[in-house]
Formats: sequence, structure tokens, C-alpha cells
Amino acid sequence: MSTLTRLGWSSFFEDQIAQTDESLRFARVVEEQRGLYRIAGHAEGWAEVSGLFRHEARTAADFPAVGDWVCVAPADVVTPADVARGFSRASTRAIIHRRLERRSVLSRAAAGDRVEQQVVAANVDTVFLVSALAQELNVRRIERYLTMVWDAGAVPVVLLNKADLADDPVAARESVRARLPLIDVVALSALSPLSNDALDTLAPYLRPAHTIALLGSSGVGKSTLVNRLLGRDAIAVAPIRESDGKGRHTTTSRQLVELPCGALLIDTPGMRELHLWGDESAVDTAFDDVAALSRDCRFADCGHAGEPGCAVQAAVDAGRLDPDRLANYQRLLREAAFEARKHDTAAAANVKRRWKHMTQAQKALYKSRERLE
Repeated sequence: MSTLTRLGWSSFFEDQIAQTDESLRFARVVEEQRGLYRIAGHAEGWAEVSGLFRHEARTAADFPAVGDWVCVAPADVVTPADVARGFSRASTRAIIHRRLERRSVLSRAAAGDRVEQQVVAANVDTVFLVSALAQELNVRRIERYLTMVWDAGAVPVVLLNKADLADDPVAARESVRARLPLIDVVALSALSPLSNDALDTLAPYLRPAHTIALLGSSGVGKSTLVNRLLGRDAIAVAPIRESDGKGRHTTTSRQLVELPCGALLIDTPGMRELHLWGDESAVDTAFDDVAALSRDCRFADCGHAGEPGCAVQAAVDAGRLDPDRLANYQRLLREAAFEARKHDTAAAANVKRRWKHMTQAQKALYKSRERLE
């Protein structure tokens, strides 16, 4: 297996490089640190984006993220394009000239009032959503993560970690399975060897060149799980607090590691807030059982809040749908609709600014012509 193939290269990326400068090399971003990117592939080490790349990037989401494939000029190499722009001195770091289109992208809305997409990881096949059974299990938060994962185009798997600290991990797992149809749910303890049941469930995802991302709140044991899968203590971890069974935040940056089995694992810092970036269709995908029921409602715009002929409410009344799942579905729909309105408002404001700048430029041009005449 070639180096690129081992790192997840596929025909999807091969098809994008027909017109690429022959002096450039292909590499995958395996770590990001304050605008610098550690890469692996046909070029190794640290890299930075070119000035032209930085100039043409419209938003922060256009910059490389962990998991991205990029075209780079290796360190100590001057490309023909550099010579054409008057540069003759080689860079001490590799220079990223292009980011290839993403096959999938995990994104969330930036915290605060900014209307901005924040890329968590790119080109991910599967996402392990990690929660801790030692804490009060928050299924609503898992459903929020599922909306993000389905919108990315990846496959979610729920991992209920710290099963050794739970009174009845089997009952907890079955309760989550009942709430989340069609999703693999695994109870495990990252502090001990994985059980045969856990290994059998995870085996289809832990295959060579398959990219997996770990998502979850701080302290749920993601870094400990990475070390368990690696078979060595490669990532720093901190012990749980005895007062509440919660772990301490240890991961500060996203990074991609290769497991002994050949799978590729992206560890991410714990998320304190998760604001949706996807639209209402992403919510429908995460709640496919509710969306399927809603197609039988009498009214196409049924809000499932007491309207006559509501198939969703009928399922709740009959005990076939958890009322809390319906409530969370409605909550996430409202949030997605609100975010969509923010996107539209921001887009309209950007168009208005562009037209204003064009008008000002035209006025300046006319004034200069009048002075010349």
C-alpha cells in the first residue's frame, strides 16, 4: 500500500489533481497549531499557507483543517510559480498552495454572535460520539451531535465510555439504543481491555485507511480511548475527579494518528458548546424516525403540537415514540431555522457591502475623469 493510500487517499482526490503543478506534492494535514499545519504523505513536517492562498480565502472554513488533503511545495523548494512572482529564496517550511475539495466535513457554528462555519475535521468516514456513563447520560446532547455527523456525510457510532463506573451499563446501553434507532451503541471502558462485544462492533470501522473522528464533551475519556486503541500512552490524560466522576480537559488541539490496525483516528478537544451549522434537513436525517412519521400527518406543515391528524403525536400517545425525543427534535429544528436566518442575513449584508464598495469605486473613477477633463 502506497503512503498516500495508507493515509486515506482515494479516487475522489485523484480526480482533482489533473491540472496541478508537477513540482507540488500531496500530503494530509495531521495536526493544526495556530496557523501552522503538520503534514504527512509525499511531504513531511510543518507547513503554512501561501500568501495567495491566504488572500483568496473568503472565510476561516476555507483554510486547511485536520484531515484535509493539500498540495504543497516542500521546504527548501522554489516552484516555477514562485519564480514568476519574483521569489527566489526557498521557505524553511513547506508551503500549502491548494486545499483539495472535501469528501466530508464536520462543522459547527462558531460560538458567539459571529455567523461563521468552524471546521472540526475533514474527510472523515466514521465519527465515534463518546459519552461517559459515570456522569448523568445526556441523550439530548448525543442527538445534537448526531445532527452534526449526518450533516457532515459521515457514519455515527455512539460509545458509552467508563462502563466500569456505571451501576448497570447494559441497561444504560439498551436505553440509548431504544432512543436512537439504527445507530450502533457500544458500552466500554477505555481503562481496561476492550470486550469481545465492543471489538466485534467496532471492527468494521477499524480498518486500514478508514478515517475516524472522536467527538464528545471534555472529560469523557476520548484521549484515554485513543491510547487504548494505539496500544501505548501517546496522548496525555488526567485522572477523573472523585467528586463527580468527570475527567479533566487534556486535549488542546486536533491531531490525526495511525492505529496499529491501519485505521486513522482524529482526536479533538472536548466541546463545551455545540451550535448547529447544518439546515433543517440535517435534523430530519438525525431524527429519521420522527421525519418518517411526519409524512403521514394530515397537514404538510404540521408542527406536531396538537394539530388534528398528527401521526407523530399519535405515536407518542401510543408509546411508540419517546416524547422527550420529539421535544428535542422540535428544539433543534427551531435552532436550525434560526441559524439559517442568520446565514441569510449575513449573506445579504455581504452582498450589500460588495455593492457599496463597487459604487464607491465607480464614483471615485468618475471624479478622477472629471478632474482630468
